[in-house]
Amino acid sequence: MTVADGSQVRLASVTEGTINTIPTSPHFQIMRYVSSDVRLAKQVDVPNEVRADRNVAAITDVGRMVQGTIQTLYSYATYHTWLEYLLCSNWNTNVLKNGVTPQAATLEHFYEQGTTDTYVRYRGTRFNTLDLSLKPRASVSAAWGIMGIGSPTPTNGILSGATYAHATTTEVFNAGLNVAALDFTGITNAPKIQALSLKISNNIYPVDIVSAYEPYAHGLGRFDVTGSFTALFENLDTYAAILAHDDVKIGFTLTDSASNSEVWSIPVTKLIDGGPNGPGNGQPVVLEVPFQAKFDATSAASLNITRTTVALS
Repeated sequence: MTVADGSQVRLASVTEGTINTIPTSPHFQIMRYVSSDVRLAKQVDVPNEVRADRNVAAITDVGRMVQGTIQTLYSYATYHTWLEYLLCSNWNTNVLKNGVTPQAATLEHFYEQGTTDTYVRYRGTRFNTLDLSLKPRASVSAAWGIMGIGSPTPTNGILSGATYAHATTTEVFNAGLNVAALDFTGITNAPKIQALSLKISNNIYPVDIVSAYEPYAHGLGRFDVTGSFTALFENLDTYAAILAHDDVKIGFTLTDSASNSEVWSIPVTKLIDGGPNGPGNGQPVVLEVPFQAKFDATSAASLNITRTTVALS
């Protein structure tokens, strides 16, 4: 018996043509990732019946649902399909905007265990959230929040006709060398920032019905784009925009050494709060500024991403 090694766990993904149905002869894409805790989560019920002996009489298995987070380091082209799932839309002339078309994938974990390997698959998986983080002297990180419907019985072999495309090899973006064109239109003098985080949420919810062990479906909630940035306090411009409740466009460009690029643009945001403080010795005065996007009539979206492919290694 061979214990599975975490460094050899393979994660693969394939688009479902029909949500919650694993494709026939699936063409899986092997994905790059740091860690994944996606799993089939059990829901149990402990009946609260009164007993003279005070013991628990039963623990009932009442349901299952797939959930978890996939931690990744962000690189060009690697997650373009996942972005479609997340934004409920498709790339159109290399531009992706948030939309209303539900999309889902089948995810597969492969565990190397010597002679007999294990395959665990999750169907009807929806990409509910993304947390994107840009920090100095660090790789750009992306955490994907997953919600799924079910998981077939694990097997020891690949699906009939399944193929596996190699993982991408584009370099990981880092916030020191690969971030440019920081855009804070609406602030007179754009601030210099120490960190920028972006959270996208579809607010997906499970739809449960009587007689079903798994969710019947998932529903789309409101599309929320929120985040925060840490700005050096060099002048009053950012603070003035906060107090005036001005519309501020926030954007940035990620460009790798092969000149592949993605332009992320949030056309209209409100700066929710923030102001200079007195942090004490040995550190600069900064503004911690949370923000939230709202619908932009010009682009007909809250978020749009434009990609430019030059060379894929």
